[in-house]
Amino acid sequence: MKTALIATAALFTALPALAQDAPKDVQGPKTLTPWMVACTDLPVRTRPEPRLIITGVRAIDDRTAAGNGQEIDINRTPNDGLAVGQRYAVRRVQSPALFPGPGDTTTMTIRTAGFVTITAIDENNALANVDLACTAVVEGDYLDVYSEPPLPTVAAPSIEMLPDWDDRSKILTGTDGKSIFGDGDTMTIERGVVHGVFAGQRFSIWRDYRNRMPLFYIGDIVIVEPFQQTSKAVVIKAVDAIMITTDVAIPRRPR
Repeated sequence: MKTALIATAALFTALPALAQDAPKDVQGPKTLTPWMVACTDLPVRTRPEPRLIITGVRAIDDRTAAGNGQEIDINRTPNDGLAVGQRYAVRRVQSPALFPGPGDTTTMTIRTAGFVTITAIDENNALANVDLACTAVVEGDYLDVYSEPPLPTVAAPSIEMLPDWDDRSKILTGTDGKSIFGDGDTMTIERGVVHGVFAGQRFSIWRDYRNRMPLFYIGDIVIVEPFQQTSKAVVIKAVDAIMITTDVAIPRRPR
């Protein structure tokens, strides 16, 4: 059912990856790097079963958290395939999911703490250097597959697309639990490949007070990394702060 509209007043050091050349209406008004996308939290329904766990921080004091350039200890397991020079993502499980809403089916959020390179190994342990920290890397975090998220270079022209009012997605989270977003920020929404979402797809953001008031236009986002049930997106335009508690993402579809 269509809804009447009211317009607002104004409609790495060791990881040398650079943002791809793309128009600002595809990747946002600020420089977007793959690591900004990779550091964005990812809500999931299935708890991971990690094998490689961080057991400590290499330091002369008793610190339990590491940042850029610091070393960490990792436990080894049989046939773990570790080798010097390998890169890994460091992740942790945040449970339950942040900011659950009505009908929320996510059970936990995976936070990417950073990215590391294995520097030394023996029979029982391994050392790794923290190449980039999204947040503090701490004991109990685990190693996961390393991959560099691709960035879209094109997106459908927004002028040819209209919001699909029958398909409203919740905004789930951002980087390190962020819940308020502006121009150039990254976020995760509750739509993925199973819903037909693809990299470069446009969504508009609308404020929904759920009190029978018309929706208010807040901004636009572009999908940068779709997963099965959720997708990461970048804010390419925000006329007001985008908030998890009140706003919804609505896909733009051909006229």
